[in-house]
Amino acid sequence: MKTVGLDTLGEVFGEIVEQMAFMFVEAIEEGDEAVPAPSECLIAHLKFGGEFSGKLSIAVPTEMCAELAANMLGEEADDPDAIAKGTDALKELLNVLCGNLLTAFAGEDPVFDLGVPESLPFSPEDWEALKASPVTVPYIVDEYPVLLHINFGDDG
Repeated sequence: MKTVGLDTLGEVFGEIVEQMAFMFVEAIEEGDEAVPAPSECLIAHLKFGGEFSGKLSIAVPTEMCAELAANMLGEEADDPDAIAKGTDALKELLNVLCGNLLTAFAGEDPVFDLGVPESLPFSPEDWEALKASPVTVPYIVDEYPVLLHINFGDDG
C-alpha cells in the first residue's frame, strides 16, 4: 500500500462529491467542534478485500440524502423521487468513493473486491462515538456535517 495521509482521503472525497453531486467539501480543522450530531442521520458501510481489506463508512444527516439524490438525478431536493432515492444515492456515492480511494491507496494494479453497500439509521450518540475515533475524519458538505471512517483489517 502506498503511504497516504488523511489529506488523500479529503482530496478524493472532495473530487467525488463535486463530480457526482455538485456539492462542495470543506475540511474541518483539528479541534473544531463544527460537526454537531444531527438529530436524524444515516450511516452507510462498504467492506472491501484484496491486497488489503477493511471497511469504509460515511455518516450523514438524513436530509442530506435527498439533496444528494436530487443533484445526482437532476431533480429538486423536495421531489418525491429524490427523497425516495436518497439512501441509494448515498450508497452509490460510497461505492464510487471506495473504489477511488483504494486506487489512491494501492495504485492501479491491485484488484479489490467491493461488498454491497449497506445503510442504517444512526443515532446522535453513535455519531458522537464515531466522531471520537482516530480513524474518523469530519467534513462539511454544503453545510451538512459528514463523517468518513476507514478501518483497515479483516474485521473492517
